[in-house]
Order: sequence, then C-alpha cells, then structure tokens
Amino acid sequence: MAVKIVKVVTRMESRVKLAIIVEDIKFNSNGHSLRGRTYRPAEDGKYPAVAICHGYPGDTKNMDLAEHLALNNIAVLVFYYQGAWGSEGTYSFSNLAPSTEDAVKYLKSQSYVDSEKVGLVSHSMGAVPLSNVMHKDKSIKAGVLMSPASDISKWLSSEVIDNIFPIFVGMAKGKLAYGDESEYRKSMMEAAEKLNPMEKIADIEAPVLVIVGSADNVTNPDDCKALYEKATPPKSWSLVDGADHGFSEHRIPLQEKVLDWLQENL
Repeated sequence: MAVKIVKVVTRMESRVKLAIIVEDIKFNSNGHSLRGRTYRPAEDGKYPAVAICHGYPGDTKNMDLAEHLALNNIAVLVFYYQGAWGSEGTYSFSNLAPSTEDAVKYLKSQSYVDSEKVGLVSHSMGAVPLSNVMHKDKSIKAGVLMSPASDISKWLSSEVIDNIFPIFVGMAKGKLAYGDESEYRKSMMEAAEKLNPMEKIADIEAPVLVIVGSADNVTNPDDCKALYEKATPPKSWSLVDGADHGFSEHRIPLQEKVLDWLQENL
C-alpha cells in the first residue's frame, strides 16, 4: 500500500502555509515493479510535472529539490530504474531509458498532472536516459541536466573500461542489482557506443538547461559546456560558482535556478 505523508511548510515572511503531498508509489516497467516517490501540491488541480533521473549509483536523491518544486506548484516523480534501490529487475545501462519512459507514462497518467506540461530532470549519469528519451519523445516539454555525464565514451569505452569497471562495481554494491558482471561490463561498453548523451543532445527539440558547478571534479565543467554547445536552441547554461558535483553546499541556488527555468519553460 502507498504511504502518504502531508508536509506543511510555513513561510514566515508572508505568513502563508503551503502544503504538499508526498507519496511512496510503484509503477510497472517491462513486467517489473519500480519504486518511486511523488511530490505534489495538496490543493486539487492539474500541475506541470517532472520526473527526476538519478545518477550513478543514485546516492544524490534530490528530494529537497522535489519538495521545493512541489511547494511552487510543479509536481515531481523521483523514481528508481530497474534493479536500482529496491526496484525489481536487473540494473543495466540499456534499461535506463525504458525505465524512464515508463516513469513519464506513469506521471502523465496521474489526475493531478497536466500531461502536456511534463519534463525531465537529470543528475550526472541520469543524462543518459534523459537524452535518449527526449531525442525520441517530442512530447516532453523541457529538460534540465544537472552536472551531466556528457561524453560517456571517456569513461566506458573499450580503452578505459578495464580501469573504471571495478570502481563502478564498488559504487554499486548494496544499491544496484546488476547481475552477471560480464554482462554488466558489456552493457557499459554498449552504452558508450549507442547511448552517449553527446550523440543525442542535438536531436532534442525541447528547451534544455545545463547547470554545473565550477568545482565539479566528476563531470568536468568544460565537458558539460561541450554538451551544451551541441544542444539545439532554445537552451540555457548556468555555472554555479564553487559548487561541487552534488551541489552539496549550494542546494538553495540549485533549487532556485531549476525552479525559475522550469516555470518559464514547462
């Protein structure tokens, strides 16, 4: 059974109380039950909405961002791909886009969502499903790429996979059910060839925001800027001074920039 929590937040400067509904949900993807959590305004109505594609392995949940958007009348779905964080199935790079497509379908089916105003938000490796879904699905209204993994061939190609694979496996322990290691390794190499955001971004027709921290030592700002340069207008670039890969000390500027941009483009 879904767990429903109502949060009430008081903004003392305006003496206005704003309520959101936070609900643990499950939805089907290719015969597997995927876990997620929705955030939506408590007042009845149809709202623009976004699904958040988490990174690898997904430690940064961005639930604070989801709550902030919901408090400002944008519904949010935080979800976990097949085999990730308790979702059924096997985690694979090839399953990221299908999981995301089904998350979008679920979001559009909700009574509180304006199905014509649905977007995607991604963090880090979440750029893979975002770019692969949005370059095909022209109904998605807008995309936000936070600290995007821009050219994954630099990490997952045959030239570097032997060095990087043990690191990826270590990061996945206890979080991702990736199954057979040889198949998992193969899926990474295939992703570098077929699912690279750098090769998909130009085909996205919807407006995109690329937001990056200047102190990001995981997804280099120069690589992220190269992804942005390949994107088709309309597009927007935002560099947050001093922010790291997870915006750990810059959450409020991140929330405000993403909200402002979504309010203009959803």
